[in-house]
Amino acid sequence: METAATGPEPEHARSMLAAADQSRSQLIDSLRLPGELHVALALGVAVQVGTAAYGISQQTAGGLAVVLTGMAVFGLVAAFILHRFRRVNGARVDGLSSQVLLGSGTLISLLYLGSLGAAIWAAFESAWWLVTVSAVVGGASYAVGVREWWKSYRHDPVARTRGASPRVLAGLGAVACVGLLTLLLVG
Repeated sequence: METAATGPEPEHARSMLAAADQSRSQLIDSLRLPGELHVALALGVAVQVGTAAYGISQQTAGGLAVVLTGMAVFGLVAAFILHRFRRVNGARVDGLSSQVLLGSGTLISLLYLGSLGAAIWAAFESAWWLVTVSAVVGGASYAVGVREWWKSYRHDPVARTRGASPRVLAGLGAVACVGLLTLLLVG
């Protein structure tokens, strides 16, 4: 019996929590990634890395336009993936957009930064074949990182749902703005 002063009885509270845990487990087991997610994400990241490397190496306003175009392509891919995920599952997953699509997860961030760094270096050396390889490897490794995140999420969703804190996102945004301003001033 539940009273306003004391709350639910301990037995009732335990059974309610057990039912909630079972419901969460059933929902997580029923979630599916859209079939095209990995391919679309790999292509989106590869385009973004390749255009970023080219645009940064050019150090011109036209190069900046190429960088922004690559970012727009990735943004469209991310929006498509989120739309498809929600349509397939009828639900949202905390952490999917921030840790996976925005790359704030540790493994995905490291894979992305490594491929971007290699592609930018290759672009400054005019090794365009290496820019392409770096972009493709970056896209593929990003997709593998997403697969690993998904496995971890299904195993322990509570630990994987935390997105980047607003402070981290603000810091990354500030760094991106400084980088764009530097490109504009140098170009």
